[in-house]
Amino acid sequence: MRILLAGLLFWGLALGQAVVKGLTPAEVEGILKQAGLAYEKTDAQEFRLEMAGLTKVWLYLDFCQEGRCGVLTLSAGFTLDEVPDLEAVNAWNRDRRFSRAFLDEEGTVWVESDLDLTGGVSLGAVRAFLDLFAEEILPDFMDHIGFKP
Repeated sequence: MRILLAGLLFWGLALGQAVVKGLTPAEVEGILKQAGLAYEKTDAQEFRLEMAGLTKVWLYLDFCQEGRCGVLTLSAGFTLDEVPDLEAVNAWNRDRRFSRAFLDEEGTVWVESDLDLTGGVSLGAVRAFLDLFAEEILPDFMDHIGFKP
């Protein structure tokens, strides 16, 4: 009986730590549902998420082959009355890890973060990527550029 219980425990832990090298859009939807994030699928490999008080945070699936995508990108853009200067954008890129900021042609300032799945990551790492963007990167970036949701 103990061996059976130990086997079931091990099997449960193994399933919880499944390693993936790519995700399908359907698998991403499952992860978003499990995370309790409000979302809308806007294209075959694109989702609009709600997080950190924002209603337009983009999740893009990239490097897709045979239906599985090896890169997840989270992105949020901010249109401000006063466009941040390049010094502020560069300060973010110099002082922060796990994200990058840039100004687009229209003066919208963006923050992005990528997760490369191709080497193999656990589903827990995918969830941690979503949490990091929602709970740390977005709030810190909004404070950095003076944006109030």
